[in-house]
Amino acid sequence: MQNQGAAAGLRGLTPIPPATKHKSMSSPESLTLAADFPAATDAQWLKLVDKVLAGADFDKKLVARTYDGLAIKPLYTRADWRADGDASGLPGGAPFTRGSTALGNTLSGWDIRQAHGGGDAGAVNKAILEDLERGVTSILLRTDGTELDRVLHGVMLDLAPVVLDGAERPAAEALMKLVKARGQENVFAGNFGLDDLGAGVTDVAALGAVAAGIARDFPKARAFCVRGTVYHAAGAADAQELGAAVATALTYVRAMAAAGMTIDAACGQIAFTLAADADFFLSIAKFRALRKLWARVTEVCGADTRTAPVYACTATRMISRRDPWVNVLRTTVACFAAGIAGADAVTVLPFDGSDLARRVARNTQIVLQEEASLAKVVDPAGGAWMFERLTEELANKAWAFFQEIERAGGMTKALGFVAEKIAAVQTERAKNIARRKDAITGVSEFPNIHEAETAPLSVATPAGLKPVRLAEGFEYLRDLSDAFKAKTSQRPRIFLANLGSVADFTARATFAKNFFEAGGIEAIPGAGGSAPADMARDLKHSGAQFAIICGTDAGYAESAAAVATALKGAGATIVYLAGRPGELEAALKAAGVDEFIFMGGDVLGTLTRAHAKLR
Repeated sequence: MQNQGAAAGLRGLTPIPPATKHKSMSSPESLTLAADFPAATDAQWLKLVDKVLAGADFDKKLVARTYDGLAIKPLYTRADWRADGDASGLPGGAPFTRGSTALGNTLSGWDIRQAHGGGDAGAVNKAILEDLERGVTSILLRTDGTELDRVLHGVMLDLAPVVLDGAERPAAEALMKLVKARGQENVFAGNFGLDDLGAGVTDVAALGAVAAGIARDFPKARAFCVRGTVYHAAGAADAQELGAAVATALTYVRAMAAAGMTIDAACGQIAFTLAADADFFLSIAKFRALRKLWARVTEVCGADTRTAPVYACTATRMISRRDPWVNVLRTTVACFAAGIAGADAVTVLPFDGSDLARRVARNTQIVLQEEASLAKVVDPAGGAWMFERLTEELANKAWAFFQEIERAGGMTKALGFVAEKIAAVQTERAKNIARRKDAITGVSEFPNIHEAETAPLSVATPAGLKPVRLAEGFEYLRDLSDAFKAKTSQRPRIFLANLGSVADFTARATFAKNFFEAGGIEAIPGAGGSAPADMARDLKHSGAQFAIICGTDAGYAESAAAVATALKGAGATIVYLAGRPGELEAALKAAGVDEFIFMGGDVLGTLTRAHAKLR
């Protein structure tokens, strides 16, 4: 199969046709809950919204944009998704958007897969056995292949499949040797985790022969686990992750075909792992879209095997070292989304490096399955206008990116191109994080500056593209704050020079406290008032090096300039004012105000400059 031929054959997905008009149910047996109310229209709703917006732009206020450029509307209706001839099909039927099987995960739930690896082999083995005894059903293992027999001692490989995470060939070969030594070749249903492209290795021709050997010797196992997580961890948008994953899988299919395998046999060696993150809507749409995309690729390749297992792993880039308890919320949302989307296996990463965190990661899945009964419904998102529309739009975007990769010569030649595209998205995301447009709870928003230290975060980072974490920039400043405290016995401080009454300054003082403590600079509140001498005295008593004036616009016009001069005279290295400068900017700067902080400003840049001024 040649790249150009595949690119020509793999055409875009069918555009969404106009929605069909809804036919009301008139049968006397029908129960119409809204029968006593007049039918509402989009125009009526928009009229009410316009009244609330009071002239503000609807798209800017209420329509969100993803990093793929997709619009997330505040309200979806029947017009957004056709009621008849549904392109999502039925569960277990082409194009498999709604699931690879008719019953989904309803019989036994999804595979609860726990991540292990690194550290002492005995300790890893103990943790694996403990997890398997307490509800985990398979193991995601990162290993170089050494001491594998010790790591998997006592693990019944026929009952608890092992999936290697980004394995290099020596690790895969070590697992093959172990399975054969135990005489379990015909029952081992794991995955040898081959994904050289995910590690940045472009010479994949030899993988075809390796996969052919696996297909021959391990009939229930798979050779490849294509990790979309590699691209997501580097900052990829969701369509980029999907497009790169599908292009990677197709590259492996070509390598296997070149090694003499049939297309069906080759497709049977593929599995995928995608990142599930705290963006609930997009995570659901992404897993559903992948099944649709891969079904189209295999169809064009002429395969009868149209599906592949799709695994989920909670995203590494959303994990924070600071306020790690919030990670529990993030991973729970991600796991919930993956379960709803029909992932075949889910790995929830621990919220930090402790044994408690591993236990919570395991039990998160058990609670969602056993108590929330999340796996009891096949494709709960099916038919929901918003999810169906978003899945379709995301699949189209991913398909377009996949075709770009194919036009560039396939994934082996396009890794640099893919890295550039991902870097552009990550640059845009970093700007939004710096301005708190993309808020990170517990880090850039609602930070706990006095939090107790927890066990170090332990997250395996994929090879290949450089992984990032969204909280890195703010956490670096928190590390600087810790170092400052270790040196001086107290954190960097900023004095809140509160103007007027409590009612006058509370809103902006709260904003300022949140703003500076996100960078590890402790806010020391003033008592309020307007006397410059009192402000100067309170600044000296606070031990703060910086000061920020917090109040109302009217209060600023009356006394901010005098207060700024007094604060500078009392030794403030930097004087800030909470609010946009407006017409007072020149006068306030002349009086000693150095910077203004406000919604949408560069929070990370401001805090970085503040740390540079510490003494």
